[in-house]
Amino acid sequence: MPNTFLGPLHVQREVHNLSIVVRAAGEVDEFTVLPLRMELQTALAMATPPHPVVVDLSAVRFFGSAGLNELLRHHRDAEAAGIPFRIVAAHKVVLRPIKMTGLDDVLRIHPDVEQALAAGQGVRTSC
Repeated sequence: MPNTFLGPLHVQREVHNLSIVVRAAGEVDEFTVLPLRMELQTALAMATPPHPVVVDLSAVRFFGSAGLNELLRHHRDAEAAGIPFRIVAAHKVVLRPIKMTGLDDVLRIHPDVEQALAAGQGVRTSC
């Protein structure tokens, strides 16, 4: 079996009013997850409750277990700090592993960034 190289992961952080949006594009696996981890840590450190941290995965082309672990880890950290933690995902590449692991019962998933930013604290929207 040939060794295939997965494309890099690009991650950027944006501030929308007092909310933080972390956008990821590319493939999330054990070899590429570090930039996502670093930006999520920074976003949680910058966050001001009750304003959310929104993780936009709409441009992710592969989402492996390392990505699931990061979402769960940062969801728990955000919850402990009273910071809403919302995920943007509307395509199978990201939704399938989230649903297969039952994390759709834990994470707040929204179809787009606008809905994630507008969602009230404690309101759950599923795709």
